[in-house]
Amino acid sequence: MASPAISAPMLHEIQQADEVFLHLPLEEYQTEVNSEEAEQVQSNAEKYSFVLYGNLRNAKHLVEWTEGNSLTDIFPDAVHLALDKPTADFLEDHSVPAIMPREQAKPIDLLEFMLRISREGPSLYPCTDQKAEELPGLLQELEMKVDEFTVCSEMSLSKDRLSELRKETENEQIGTVLLHNRSAVNRFGAAFPDLDLKSKTVISGSSGVTKILIDMGIEPDYEAEGNWYSIASLIKEKILS
Repeated sequence: MASPAISAPMLHEIQQADEVFLHLPLEEYQTEVNSEEAEQVQSNAEKYSFVLYGNLRNAKHLVEWTEGNSLTDIFPDAVHLALDKPTADFLEDHSVPAIMPREQAKPIDLLEFMLRISREGPSLYPCTDQKAEELPGLLQELEMKVDEFTVCSEMSLSKDRLSELRKETENEQIGTVLLHNRSAVNRFGAAFPDLDLKSKTVISGSSGVTKILIDMGIEPDYEAEGNWYSIASLIKEKILS
């Protein structure tokens, strides 16, 4: 249900799979910056020691903003850190030298890398208008200065797009459904009311998703550990093997 830019780590891990996956993203985003935040970012651009990219979506919309406003060299002294290879590759393609702390990194790995190199100065974290991602919270707990910069917002799916997605499910024999987070459960029910989860193999992305499903009377067949890499590993081990 997630957009390709959000689920990029999983899609990268299973891209060599022979199985056919029907990706039905129920999330779409558009570049939309907060004007006050944008002014602050431009004023402090040379002070940032790090620009942190939690996912490919955030990277894409920050780059779209910088390129669209002729600000490609806006962060001259910053170290750019990416959590996954698709994000790092995208940044490299746009002439932003990015470092990935390690393969299949988690937010804590990126934080530990920052502490190891002992570089002082604030960090910039591009995000959605919801501002609900893990890494900024970790930095704030350690009293490390981080500015969250709204670079995109979620769009409502049009009726035509929703109709297209429903037609895709009608033309496919769907045997397995992946619900990566709690909102995906709600989105799935609203978008595909005729698809009976009880007749499918269900992959839960986390224990929180499992609880919601059980409350609905649906026992997931498999449960991942709450991140895209664990979901990809589970798919390869249980579905593709």
